[in-house]
Amino acid sequence: MNNANEKLDEIAGLMAANTTKVLVLCARAMVLATFLKAVLPHLTTLQRTEVTWPFRQGIEEAVSLMDDLALPAEYHSALFELTNAILASLGQEPTRRQ
Repeated sequence: MNNANEKLDEIAGLMAANTTKVLVLCARAMVLATFLKAVLPHLTTLQRTEVTWPFRQGIEEAVSLMDDLALPAEYHSALFELTNAILASLGQEPTRRQ
């Protein structure tokens, strides 16, 4: 029974560590999304165009780094959904003229 408790404690520790890692990723994603929403309206059409190409290249590079890993469909779906939303936002005219 003592061994079972040790294993349960080990599993609980792993769950806590993984939960913390996920929460850190969520916090970072929230900050970056907030930054994007704050900055995007201030970019001119030219700036949006200039940002689009390096953004696409960065996403392609990140995707190529993950090619060797078997990631779930949800990962790819979330990645491409957010990428496409950002590209669509970059393709729109600025809402605030400078």
